[in-house]
Amino acid sequence: MTSVIVDSAVPPAPCGRGRVGPGAATRPPGAGRWCVEGVRPGDGPALHDLFARCSPETVRLRFFGCLRELPREYADSVLACRPEEHDAVLVHQGDRRRPVGLASLAAPAEAVPGGAAVLGVLVADACQGRGLGAAMVDELLVRARRRGVERVSASVLPGRSRLLDALARHLVPESSSLDRDGLTGVYRLRPHGR
Repeated sequence: MTSVIVDSAVPPAPCGRGRVGPGAATRPPGAGRWCVEGVRPGDGPALHDLFARCSPETVRLRFFGCLRELPREYADSVLACRPEEHDAVLVHQGDRRRPVGLASLAAPAEAVPGGAAVLGVLVADACQGRGLGAAMVDELLVRARRRGVERVSASVLPGRSRLLDALARHLVPESSSLDRDGLTGVYRLRPHGR
């Protein structure tokens, strides 16, 4: 499935057609429109290129460390295209070989009932603040609900709690914890349409 993001309320920006609103339409991709699509096994070079175009600070905020390349284990898991284990989507503007964002939802590492899937989002610096991350998260949550996922967790570094606040506006906050590495929020997915 491809989501096409249209009807921007913000004037066109260098990276695309401005801010993305909720409720992206599902249509074939068109010129000048942002497309959110599931990652495919052949997307490896595009994901490595996306990572290379991100600043060290963007990488640190996403992966909680200074990395020189996309972590191999993470890339392998995303590119395996097993949504029940690690679902992932990318966003591009007509050429999926040049994505500007990647978001994923990994199954809980622990095999405990009620474990929360782990959310992660990476958006290229030049395209941040346009709602592309939110559009990818929306698509992942729709897909997760279809698979029966009930809980999602997200972690942020200290000082970035507003990202978790944004999730709380769309999901039901269940718990949060703070440790030396950052803040983690756990959320229950609302049934679709509520």
